[in-house]
Amino acid sequence: MCWNSVSIWFEGYGCTANQGETIEMRDHANELGHELALNSDVAETVVLGTCTVIESTQNKMERRISELMDQGKNVIVSGCMATADSKVLNSKFPDAPLVSPGDIEGLGDLIGRGGCKPEKQESPLSTILPISSGCLGRCTYCATLRARGRVTSRSINDIFFKAQYAIDCGSKELLLTSQDNGAFGADSDTSLELLLKELSHLDGDFRLRVGMLNPMLVSGRSESMAKAWGDSRTYKFLHLPIQSGSQKILDSMVRDHSLEDFWEVVDTFRSYYPEMMIITDVITGFPGENEEDHQATVDLLKRLLPDLVNITRFSPRQGTPAAKLKRLNGKIVKDRSRQLTSLRQDLGAKSFKRFVGRKTSVLSIENQRPGSTLCRDENYRPIIVKEELPLGQLYNVEIVKSDYAYLTAVV
Repeated sequence: MCWNSVSIWFEGYGCTANQGETIEMRDHANELGHELALNSDVAETVVLGTCTVIESTQNKMERRISELMDQGKNVIVSGCMATADSKVLNSKFPDAPLVSPGDIEGLGDLIGRGGCKPEKQESPLSTILPISSGCLGRCTYCATLRARGRVTSRSINDIFFKAQYAIDCGSKELLLTSQDNGAFGADSDTSLELLLKELSHLDGDFRLRVGMLNPMLVSGRSESMAKAWGDSRTYKFLHLPIQSGSQKILDSMVRDHSLEDFWEVVDTFRSYYPEMMIITDVITGFPGENEEDHQATVDLLKRLLPDLVNITRFSPRQGTPAAKLKRLNGKIVKDRSRQLTSLRQDLGAKSFKRFVGRKTSVLSIENQRPGSTLCRDENYRPIIVKEELPLGQLYNVEIVKSDYAYLTAVV
């Protein structure tokens, strides 16, 4: 029986960091004695961990808020929109209170204490561990700095004990996340390398993934950074956004790194881990991008041979310097996006094909569809086994088929 409690549903959107912070808010509401709803339909209150990375995403968030309020729900808006687009939200949804990203105490002030006994939460197989919030970048297209501010890092002790607790409760995969993991410790006397060194002392059989790193914060320390990935339980995985293969466009974006910096990081990591999985991001159609700039991006990707490329068409974010620049013709941007998408598929297929016939060890992660299991190898490559395996277990498999985005294997 619960008294003075609120039935709450939590929805997190966008990056892993935002989803991790939304989960932390959910756990805090549970500790305060509020009932966690099974879905939004039966909830009295819905907390939205919003994303505002591009215009279409912001529009999606606003439609979701409207939909929930039309259903008579109390809506609390958190995530990046709560700070980056607070004026817009206050104007359109004056009855929806805003909570800054990850501000669990602010959420607590809004909902108060409930009368439920906290529920025992089932430990997820994969645990998201936010390590910092904010960034050090000056990118002209990005609203992250406005939404999150400068870097605020969590303590290594706090991260370590949360990680060990997750492992002890049954988690087999730890996902370190933030807006830029390379910025961890920039506000204190520590660093990502030191964090990974400490996490190498964790007890248990698990896998650890380090999330996105911007080249500007890895270049110059790529040797020590690569060594920090040395624990056998750390996925040999690198998410390193380049955004453009043109130095002119990188400078216009104010990415604060050169193409040479990017290649220094890639070459160093690959010298330590030749089969490391590498993901990069590209923005196509940035203002001022001509055909030569576009071709430079194509050439860079062909040289990089990434496993995956996240392609985004330029979307102006309100209040950013790039929003004031003249946009390219939409048809040109669409054509370039299609060309890059086709290239991404070709390069991914080429990268994955080299593993066919190999035997490797994988961790079973998710039963995505009946009769199949998503697994990850030591480099975080997705491997599908076409049978339902118990999750959280290691299996020896043989890779029998490749596609541009995944491999297929048999036990």
